Amino acid sequence: MIYILLILFLLCLLIPVFSYVIFPLYMKVSTRSLPRIKNDYSAVTEWPLVTIVFSVFNEEKVIKRKLESILNSDYALKKIQVLIGSDNSTDLTNQIIEEFVSRNSNITLIKKESRNGKLKIINELIDLTQTEHLIFTDANVFFEPHAIKAMVYNLVVKDAKLVCGNIHKFSPKNEGISGQEIFYMNFENQLKYHESLKYGFCVGVEGGCYAIMKNSFVKVPDGFLMDDFFITLNVISKKEKVLFEPEALCFEDVNDAPMIEFKRKIRISLGNFRNLKHYKHLLFPIHKGFGFAFFSHKVLRWYTPFALLFSFFISVAMAFYIPVFVVVSICYSLLIIFPLVTILMEKINLKIPVINSLGHFILMNFGLLLGYFKFISASNESAWEPPKRNV
Repeated sequence: MIYILLILFLLCLLIPVFSYVIFPLYMKVSTRSLPRIKNDYSAVTEWPLVTIVFSVFNEEKVIKRKLESILNSDYALKKIQVLIGSDNSTDLTNQIIEEFVSRNSNITLIKKESRNGKLKIINELIDLTQTEHLIFTDANVFFEPHAIKAMVYNLVVKDAKLVCGNIHKFSPKNEGISGQEIFYMNFENQLKYHESLKYGFCVGVEGGCYAIMKNSFVKVPDGFLMDDFFITLNVISKKEKVLFEPEALCFEDVNDAPMIEFKRKIRISLGNFRNLKHYKHLLFPIHKGFGFAFFSHKVLRWYTPFALLFSFFISVAMAFYIPVFVVVSICYSLLIIFPLVTILMEKINLKIPVINSLGHFILMNFGLLLGYFKFISASNESAWEPPKRNV
């Protein structure tokens, strides 16, 4: 009995360790010898028309900078169309966009008189697009001049059907959990890049910036909150290329408030489990190719909260047999208060890296756990509202 409990305990610990440490390290090592071929933009003699599509709701703080970042692109403006759906914005968002529309004939604003939600807006906008090359983005993601051309290059030259932009997070204030979020997103970008090199796909594009061929786009059904991941899995299910492009650089402000990010993680978790239910067949064969990457990169992380909980209960049971597990179970118990400590430290802007990082990790996994319970309770949550912008 003791040996069985010990094995179960180690297996529970292996789940997060494999997903967060072993798999990323394996991807890095296994791609070390693969060539990094630089993009040869001169090889494209005729750049195609492209439409940039996004939805906005009360984005007065960022929309001016967003549109300027598009207009300052090194991609020929006469070949860029911008299609924006305003989801009944009640601040100055519409007025700011209309000022740009009056000066730029390639920008179109569609205004809604009632809330529809991001998915419905995007699904309606796609019917209005007239180009084969599309870029989807968010209002708070600011393009570097080369970003559009870098993504389109992958569609034209590398025969990719979906291209993930290289979003770098930034925090003007450098407060709260911004450091942990920036580290995590940089870690994710590196992992996606290595997946792209090794397999010809990355497991999930970031919704804030990606390019796609129109014939590879699929309208996301109601209730699938993680539309970017749904679209990624749909493209991969057709055995088409999904590439990460490091040169498609853009910047996005990061949340610095733990509770805002916590609520976002609950929503992400709910959407992820809905996608997993719909695309679970892509896990097989689980020992190679996309099945292995999907399982290692995503699924194991989504079940990490359960692994942590089970390992805690096992450590309590083991404490009756092996004295060292008394200490282990006490340490587990102390971990529960780390998220509260993190929130309090955020309020006074106190930074102790180990505590901040560990507290953030536990809090976000608790968010994943609550998202799962929302999923099994058949929650119909689908409303969309952007978080507070830190710019």
